[in-house]
Amino acid sequence: MSYTDNILTPIGNVQITATDQAITSIAFGEKLPVYKNELTQLAHEQLYAYFSGNSTSFRLPLAVSGTLFQQRIWDQVNQIPYGSASNYSAVAESVGNKRAVRAAANAIGRNTFAIVVPCHRVIGRNGSLTGYRWEPWRKEWLLKFEQQGSR
Repeated sequence: MSYTDNILTPIGNVQITATDQAITSIAFGEKLPVYKNELTQLAHEQLYAYFSGNSTSFRLPLAVSGTLFQQRIWDQVNQIPYGSASNYSAVAESVGNKRAVRAAANAIGRNTFAIVVPCHRVIGRNGSLTGYRWEPWRKEWLLKFEQQGSR
């Protein structure tokens, strides 16, 4: 069975989808019909706490689906602290292949858990806000929001 919920954030609607076992996606998009379960409610509460400035991390059972390389990249992205940023080269190097920058960027772009797997914290080596699946202006907003909250 599939469940859905939405949360309106300062940067748009966030869709939450889940099964009985795990959250299957958290993405920006149009409102979905609401059919909640405990997991969509838990994600909603944690996203609300994040955007309220009351939480800097998430503890959600995610149904992560991807290649082993993608999962290793997403694990590294999860290690980037709140209020900080890293770059695509550093993420690629952290999984043992400094030449795999494009592959790392591609994996980051395939992340289906906006905010929760904080791909917005990965920027270009020169500090540019290159690439973001859910539009660069959201990436900029999230980085500024987290930097203000980490002071």
